[in-house]
Amino acid sequence: MFKPDQPIQSSKEDILGRKSFAQSLGNAILNYKEKDSIVIGLFGAWGSGKTSIINMALEHIDYVCKDTKSESKPIIVRFNPWNYSDQNQLISQFFKQLSVTLKRKDYSVNIRKVGQKLETYTKFFEPVKLIPVVGQLMGMVKDIIQTTGKTLKVFGEHRENDLNSIRKELNDLLANQSHKIIIIIDDIDRLSSIEIRQIFQLIKSLGDFPNTIYLLAFDKDVVIKALERVQEGSGLEYLEKIVQIPFDIPLISKQEVERLLFNQLDELIKDIPEDRWNQIYWDYIFHYSGLKHVFNNIRDVTRYINLLRFGFSLVKDEVNVADFFALTAIQVFMPEVYDGIRDNKDIFLGVHDSNYEKDKAVTEQAKKRCDEIISRTNALQQEKLKEVLTNLFPKLKSIYRSFGYHYGSMGDWRREGRICSPDIFETFFSLSIPKGEFSQKEIRTILSLANSYDTFAEALLRLSEDGRIVKFLERLGDYTDKDILEENIEPVITVLMDIGDLFPEVDAYSLGSEIPRIIHNLTHQLLSRFDSHEKRLSILKNAIEKTTKSLHTIVYEVNEQEREYEKDDSKEDSELKEKAAVDAMLLELKKLIYDKIESWTNDGRLLKHNHLAFILVYWEKRGKQEQTDGFVSHTIKDDDGLIDFIKGFLNKSVSTKGIQWRIYLKVIEKFVDLKQIEPRIRNFFSSPKFEQLDDNDKRKLAIKAFLDTIDGEIEDTS
Repeated sequence: MFKPDQPIQSSKEDILGRKSFAQSLGNAILNYKEKDSIVIGLFGAWGSGKTSIINMALEHIDYVCKDTKSESKPIIVRFNPWNYSDQNQLISQFFKQLSVTLKRKDYSVNIRKVGQKLETYTKFFEPVKLIPVVGQLMGMVKDIIQTTGKTLKVFGEHRENDLNSIRKELNDLLANQSHKIIIIIDDIDRLSSIEIRQIFQLIKSLGDFPNTIYLLAFDKDVVIKALERVQEGSGLEYLEKIVQIPFDIPLISKQEVERLLFNQLDELIKDIPEDRWNQIYWDYIFHYSGLKHVFNNIRDVTRYINLLRFGFSLVKDEVNVADFFALTAIQVFMPEVYDGIRDNKDIFLGVHDSNYEKDKAVTEQAKKRCDEIISRTNALQQEKLKEVLTNLFPKLKSIYRSFGYHYGSMGDWRREGRICSPDIFETFFSLSIPKGEFSQKEIRTILSLANSYDTFAEALLRLSEDGRIVKFLERLGDYTDKDILEENIEPVITVLMDIGDLFPEVDAYSLGSEIPRIIHNLTHQLLSRFDSHEKRLSILKNAIEKTTKSLHTIVYEVNEQEREYEKDDSKEDSELKEKAAVDAMLLELKKLIYDKIESWTNDGRLLKHNHLAFILVYWEKRGKQEQTDGFVSHTIKDDDGLIDFIKGFLNKSVSTKGIQWRIYLKVIEKFVDLKQIEPRIRNFFSSPKFEQLDDNDKRKLAIKAFLDTIDGEIEDTS
């Protein structure tokens, strides 16, 4: 909900302990029994809660008088001069509103007569000019008559009732009835200097009727200065002549302001999961760093909460809550700094490269830019603001404290929705997810499906169809540490192993590694949560056994597992037993892979695989040369098989120069004699069959790459 900057309406909403003060004000009004008009002043700075106190005081008056006879109940008239932009309207509109209120049908006959008489009284002031600083009542009337013919006509129509006689009738009517008319004029300090003086002259000269009580609310210092600008003499002395009973609102302590703020924040975060709200981090930013110093009164809290409610409702599932709270405070109280952060994200985001530590000039330049942004405001001491920003943007610690963060931290920041993450930063400012990015909610929704192979696999395949699977796998690495439940680790690995080959190939420039390597990194992170090597390999074995759709992914994975466990053969005696179990498990994994390769060979899928070369190299390297030789010799017996074979060695490289297709001849030579197959490929190149192939057909691309490499037009970098 969006809460506008409105005062509270009832003492039930009072969280600042102002109820008793408001009741004292209400009692002071009720206890005044004299007939002479009196003026009560309620003094307080902007944001001190004057209107809220008035509302509670009137609520108290209504409660006390609930059993009072209707002919004696106080009549409340609220006049807001701020509604009238033309100062010449203030006088006429005041009496017009007073007239309309008193003519209500449910009021007594005498009061309705007052309302009718006020209607006549009002007409004398409709075209009124500025009231002189000092002047007698008849002097004002003369000024009014000279101003407009309309007033002169009215005056003629009521020749027997000049202003004094009408006023006398009003005084008599008001004096001979039992109601107290309580007239509330709030926000006087928002008027211009001339309008402020005009309001006081209205009360002193034209509206001081019997049985009227004026309750005026304003910032005393503002009004005094305004009066001194438009008249001679002391503004304070003038004010003291107008206001007979002054009430100064008790000052609001910082503790009360903070209590109000925290009550509002608690309401905002009540539905936020505990793991997404870091109370210690927020306390550090707010109290220790000094963000608390920008909240000085109720209005500060209200301004902040209003903006926070609006933005937070849009992105609360995507951003770090404490970071968003802090940034919103900067936006409200230090907008120039907010703009500086938004427009200079290179200073604030991520971590410093190692080059930054070496290049003092670059670091110094970044420091100067950040210092300039900090200097744009006086709302918070620069050292305090620097502390706030350093907590929001850890990169700044490299500038100010020579304290660096590793790139590994960025995964945690991204998962936590921190503003310092390049992937999350724009969401804080646009209040929406940048195109192509994943929302935190979407990632968590997909992860919630991980306990079911079918639903999780279906979700990943949809992402693959949408062209977003690579981005998702990148982000998935941020959640492997604890967000994926331990019982879901095996289903997740099983899905990745089984459908990894179905994901689109990744261009080298975008990630620098292929999909199987990304999947291996994810698998490694997930398996690392188990202490036992045997347990890790057991999970992997179960996953590979269930794999039917991928071959390259599982071959790559087992190859990496072998390399990992072959790194260190030196074991203590106590570890020999575990090593023997691990070795036995690795043998089972390799046997599984051999069986999978043979299965793919028998049903013809191996030859059509885009990563045939990698699979054959693994097969041959692991001692299955007889099987690989048999497969290759059988495959290349005819030209179609030969072309399919070399297609399996086609590789795409992407650079700033564009896409280039390569064939690594040295790798092909491991399996065939190039001199024997070159003539056959050249003949196929010259045949009508070649021309019939589509230009994007990988067989055609492989033939051209093969011959261009043979002819030296493409460098063989294998």
